[in-house]
Amino acid sequence: MPGATAAQAKQHADWPAALQQVFAEPWRVRPAFQPIVDLERDAIWGFQVLARFISPLRATPPEWLEAAERLGLRRALETRLLETGLQAMRELPERCRLLLPLSPDAVTAPAVQRELSRNVRVARRTVLDITPAAEPFDVEELTAAIQPLRRDGVGIAVLAGGSPGGLDALPRLRPELLKLGRDYIAELDGDGARRAVVEGLVTLVEALGGRVLAVGVEDRSQLEALGSAGITLGQGFGLGRPVPSMALGVTRVAAPLLKR
Repeated sequence: MPGATAAQAKQHADWPAALQQVFAEPWRVRPAFQPIVDLERDAIWGFQVLARFISPLRATPPEWLEAAERLGLRRALETRLLETGLQAMRELPERCRLLLPLSPDAVTAPAVQRELSRNVRVARRTVLDITPAAEPFDVEELTAAIQPLRRDGVGIAVLAGGSPGGLDALPRLRPELLKLGRDYIAELDGDGARRAVVEGLVTLVEALGGRVLAVGVEDRSQLEALGSAGITLGQGFGLGRPVPSMALGVTRVAAPLLKR
């Protein structure tokens, strides 16, 4: 397609063939791991699993998932990504937890439930990172699907502003982690209203037995503002970039940024 932009090329790509190749050749999905840091202990709390696709088709993970959605294959692709993440559990450092992204629809899928039940031995080190859904999702259905997993020790994380049911659903979902994106933590130290909202969320989540995770941490001033607001977990390029192994992630955490 001479003269076509990258976006146009992806739009006209043979997505069915690319996805079938991923399903047929599991090695084409490789995990990457971004550290999550306990800011009180200056230590690794866990890792977020990210997907890297080995394919002639150059596309981001969201583009792969969008294409799978159009073709009715999203659940199958998310199950494949979950399998990749669970296989990496054997590399997880002691006392760390692993965040595995899944859409609400995928969490309720029988194939995903079976896969998680087969891995009950690592349940207490697993956190399902519930990604925002394109369409409204029934909170009660999600809660019912999560209940047996939680009995095994699986935790859940939700994104503030993107979780099913919004912030009003937090008392029902009772997440182990509430993730705050850049919109929440940007200029936190200079915006009194923003700070009041964040401190209120920290209080609410702690009352529900969870913790707040700040995502997108990039510099020392942000870390100081997070500490003042009571946020004890952080993730972002300023703390550690995604790496191909968790062992490498441990060695590359930004100690100078954490040093007080």
